[in-house]
Amino acid sequence: MGKEVHFPSKFALQKRCKRNNKGEDYICRLPDEILVIILSGLSMREVARTSILSRRWRYLWTFFTGIFDFDGSDTLIRFKWNEKSLKFERIRFIRWVNQVLRSHQGPSVDELKVCFDLDNHYKPAIDGWIEFAMRKEIRKLELDLNDDFSALPVQREFYAFPSHLLKNFTLGLLTTLRLSYVSVTGEFLEYLLSHVPLLEVLSVKFSPVLACFSVSGPSLKLKYLEIINCKNMENLEISAENLVSFKYDGPNLGIPFKHVPHLVEVSFGMKFGLYAVKFLRRFSSYFMQLERLSLFLVTKEAPFVLDIPELGNLKYLELKVSRYNRQSLLACIPLLDASPLLHEFILKVGSRRSTSPAQESLATMFKRVLGYTTRKYQYLKVVELVGSIGSAAVEFITFMLENVASLEKLIVNPCIAWNARISPECELQYIPEELLAREHAMKLAAELPLGVEFVIL
Repeated sequence: MGKEVHFPSKFALQKRCKRNNKGEDYICRLPDEILVIILSGLSMREVARTSILSRRWRYLWTFFTGIFDFDGSDTLIRFKWNEKSLKFERIRFIRWVNQVLRSHQGPSVDELKVCFDLDNHYKPAIDGWIEFAMRKEIRKLELDLNDDFSALPVQREFYAFPSHLLKNFTLGLLTTLRLSYVSVTGEFLEYLLSHVPLLEVLSVKFSPVLACFSVSGPSLKLKYLEIINCKNMENLEISAENLVSFKYDGPNLGIPFKHVPHLVEVSFGMKFGLYAVKFLRRFSSYFMQLERLSLFLVTKEAPFVLDIPELGNLKYLELKVSRYNRQSLLACIPLLDASPLLHEFILKVGSRRSTSPAQESLATMFKRVLGYTTRKYQYLKVVELVGSIGSAAVEFITFMLENVASLEKLIVNPCIAWNARISPECELQYIPEELLAREHAMKLAAELPLGVEFVIL
């Protein structure tokens, strides 16, 4: 095995280059080609700062071939819903990206990431960035043009991906494509799959025009597929020999799988998460092979389903429910019982307010509804609780402790807004509830058996 390579930081480079005048430096004696490889191990901002090291380094960064990461999400949070300021920040952001990309002189770029609030009004600039990526034989491309921070009440026009560029450039090295708040059609995605032979990761979020999409092909390399919040989705068919992970959050589609022999990870959210739970038997031939399953049960009262096939290979289960109450927590137990080899269980809940009084214990309620006592979870090692923690949550964990034979770690994360992107100012309103949640979490620590590690985040 080769030795692990550790790249020096910008400060280490500066220190060593200063020693060059005494004849003691080694890095600055290296040829430019080697220095560019070293720069590829640094972040883009660190690379840009190396231009101050010496005259030789001033333009060396323009041959950088690593990750071009233009993430302006911190700026967006500071100016949330202030459209006048956002408009000015958009112009600044575009100028920044343009300046860096125009200065680049290297033959290739590994990865380009752009995260900012931009729409089709800025299409010429964004088209230029994508053309740059194609000319530089990009390996990974990510566009997150989110509109979470805009104050405009009108419906904005999402940026439309320039499909015509695919006819002018080849994407023979592209392995990852992530598009968020970008308009792409199923026809375009199908063309992409058939003309990008090495594509392994495809993620599409918030595309308003994506309706029908067929994933198939004799030489398809696709391993990870994610389709999130494409509200007009009507039909999806997946026949992918190498697919191992599928995540979907959107309208009901029926069963999208046709041929997925290596699928081991599935995540369903929103309405489709409810559909999958209610009709789990219909998915049984596919779910029996799963090792990781995540379900988002968005409802006031999580559905209580007893007819659940055994998930014999499942090692990781993540359930998200809308609020902590005994009905929601009760719905989790049959899924746990159907997973005899489960190693890790994560429960995320959005609100601690209960919709019904606690007239009986969770264990008593479960026995009354199901008619038998739950099984012991022999292989469960890690339990994680995320969200508001009230009396129902404490009771649920206590119930888990009584039925877990070999628990090693309990993780509690009292993050109230775990499923929302909020500004630092908005976080203040959650402080009292989080403090109360932490008090409940500390009570759980006293109930843990000896040898169980307790972590509170």
